[in-house]
Amino acid sequence: MKATKHLLLATAIAVAIADAAAAQSVTVSLAVRETASGAAIFDNGGTSGGIEWIDKDANVVPLDGAWHQVSFNLPTAAVDAFAGGTANGDLEVADGTIEHIRILNSDGITLPIRLYIDDLVHTDVTGAPTTFDWESYAVGDEVMFQEPGFSGSTAGNLVAGATSGVTDAMAHGGSLSYQADFQFIDNDPARWVRWTTFSASNAPNPAVKLDSTISFWVKGGVIPEPTSVALAGLAALGLAVCRRRK
Repeated sequence: MKATKHLLLATAIAVAIADAAAAQSVTVSLAVRETASGAAIFDNGGTSGGIEWIDKDANVVPLDGAWHQVSFNLPTAAVDAFAGGTANGDLEVADGTIEHIRILNSDGITLPIRLYIDDLVHTDVTGAPTTFDWESYAVGDEVMFQEPGFSGSTAGNLVAGATSGVTDAMAHGGSLSYQADFQFIDNDPARWVRWTTFSASNAPNPAVKLDSTISFWVKGGVIPEPTSVALAGLAALGLAVCRRRK
């Protein structure tokens, strides 16, 4: 009888952990700044001009530990004004920059989140691709994107201590990618991160053509709390005890 109770308890704990660990999602959007700089692709394109969101909250990225490609065809995408006096929901100049990636907490996740991005590709109107990866940088370098809590417009949505940097723990192509760790302060699905390129130590404000297609690969997961890990251990122990008593 006791063995049966232990088995039921262990099973219940295991099911609860599995439910909590089920793949949740965030939504990812691109924000471009209309700088009209004329800089070469992915060179520093400056920080003046209005900021427009591209396909705002339209790209769902499961945090399931798999790589997912996100793509934005700028000439046909939905455009929404975000900030700046010239932001108006239209792309009105030929040149701009990637100002930020918008990450919306659409599933109301409260656990820490880890994201990797890799193989950022700019494809011009002729179909010619230009790829940016993180292979030429050192592990730990800040490249293109600031830490997720850098922007004052969304820092209040995050628990303090968000980090980012080049990593060799994961890569879509090659051996390096870019990692960000952050945690939302609560389960409000309206909270988001402005993961900005402004003033990054390396490759800030990457220039793009505003008639191009921009894509990148994203891989993410929810980092279990210590309590969840402990419960998993208890569940495993309970199952082991039950097996020994059979």
